[in-house]
Amino acid sequence: MNYLHTRKLTREALESGVPADHILKALQEGTIAVGKKYEEGEYFLTELMAAGEFFKAGLEELRPYLTKADATSVGTVVLGTVKGDLHDIGKNLFRTLLQSSAFTVDDLGVDVTAEQFVDHVRKSNARILALSSLLTTTMDQMRVVIQALQVAGLRDHVKVIVGGNSITEEFGREIGADAAVRDAVHGVRVCVEWMKG
Repeated sequence: MNYLHTRKLTREALESGVPADHILKALQEGTIAVGKKYEEGEYFLTELMAAGEFFKAGLEELRPYLTKADATSVGTVVLGTVKGDLHDIGKNLFRTLLQSSAFTVDDLGVDVTAEQFVDHVRKSNARILALSSLLTTTMDQMRVVIQALQVAGLRDHVKVIVGGNSITEEFGREIGADAAVRDAVHGVRVCVEWMKG
């Protein structure tokens, strides 16, 4: 199965009369199930990434058919890779898994400045800010973003989650983040819990 095949199957389901919201729910449940198997060590990263791509393909096909009620968001997440870092594989996977869990995601891309993060948090009224960094040389930019949120008076209005291969819980605490994770599945679980609280 590949990206195009997923779109084709989604189209066929729509044409046969399956409601778009039912297809969306099935895509979400499938992606979440793969995430659980990844956490349990049964699936590998490649399978998790494939599930994310399949979800994305189906969602693109479904978008014109979904009403606002079908696509109800549990909350908005502003997401991006910090200034100086151009890596986006982990960020993109996290975005897709967030979307499969019914979050609205404002993905700012890579090499994002503290000012851009603050501006988007203010405009979107997001409840969560997710910062990604793969390089140890750019990790400190996460601290810069959190300090910029404080200066802007927004820090108390948004939860900050930091992630990346080199990120530790100790580092997260040190820079004032609310959570620090090393993989996308764990990160999504944290965000879901925050929205329940």
